[in-house]
Amino acid sequence: MVGFGKIMEMGQKLQERIKALQDELEKMEISASSKGGMVTATVNGQGSIRSVEIEKHLTEKGDRDLVENLVLEAISKAQDKANKISKKKMKKITGKLPIPLPGLGL
Repeated sequence: MVGFGKIMEMGQKLQERIKALQDELEKMEISASSKGGMVTATVNGQGSIRSVEIEKHLTEKGDRDLVENLVLEAISKAQDKANKISKKKMKKITGKLPIPLPGLGL
């Protein structure tokens, strides 16, 4: 049987690994495009938007609705990719533990 002190130590180590992963995800850049690269969105591993690039010819045409839809599509794709990466990396650290864990600040 594992003692309480050992459980606390394991929890602290897990918390440290999760914090390191969160730092890694913050620095990561994940990009996705819509309509063959007409609009590209870049987010960090946590899904926060870092940049949006729009091909020049789209803004020259003046089709605001198209541009808005392409921007939303690119951002959504990039955030979905970031979410999948984050979940995969978190699962490697936590195994089968339910996240968020109470007391670990997650």
